[in-house]
Amino acid sequence: MKRGLQITTILLLISISCVFGQFKYGADLYSRYIWRGMDCGNSPAIQPSVTYSFCGFSVGFWGSYSLAETTNPADNKKSTYSENDFIASYTLNLAKSGSVSVYFTDYYTPYTGRPFSYYKPENGSGAAHTLEPGIGYTGPEKLPVSIIYYQNVSNDPDNSAYIQAAYPFTINETTLTLSAGYVTKKSSYYYADQAGFINLGINVAKSIPVTEKFSIPINVSYINNPALDVSYLVFGLGFTF
Repeated sequence: MKRGLQITTILLLISISCVFGQFKYGADLYSRYIWRGMDCGNSPAIQPSVTYSFCGFSVGFWGSYSLAETTNPADNKKSTYSENDFIASYTLNLAKSGSVSVYFTDYYTPYTGRPFSYYKPENGSGAAHTLEPGIGYTGPEKLPVSIIYYQNVSNDPDNSAYIQAAYPFTINETTLTLSAGYVTKKSSYYYADQAGFINLGINVAKSIPVTEKFSIPINVSYINNPALDVSYLVFGLGFTF
């Protein structure tokens, strides 16, 4: 009887945690917004986010807004890059074997001037959204390697696929993460003429304590894109509550 009561209590606590979940919100500031080896905006950017997590599920919004105008060399027009994404995921923990996650992202770019409702090309203009599902695996604490596969399913004639592997390790309270991103075929979306690596990087991250209860995470990334023959050095800091 007592054991049954304990099990019931545990299930009730799990149910309560699932119902109420947890909010996280904040903003990051980056010297450049580099996404998968590509410079989005050629400007410092502020990146707000809000996420609600419950029972392995996570839903939220993430954005990036450039702090300066840039000129597009394709049409010589000035614009300020902006992006506003909807992101959803579910993570299944496999105990000592790591975890498996599925992802869905709706990328929306207001700076193009296309209305939010343009999920399909209209009036001679491209769609305002790109939809991308993905699936990934993260190893256990002893081998925390992660591998994620993403593929565009809309607004991309090539249906581009992107694979990224990463491995973090710690040295003197500083986390170093090595990563490599690869496109599986020619992709106009990723400006790649053929299959190959487009995003090779190392990220160095550490939290700087301000008070006993508050610290500011900072990071520096060196990123190389062999397909575009370009590299970047990016600084970022974040505030999450």
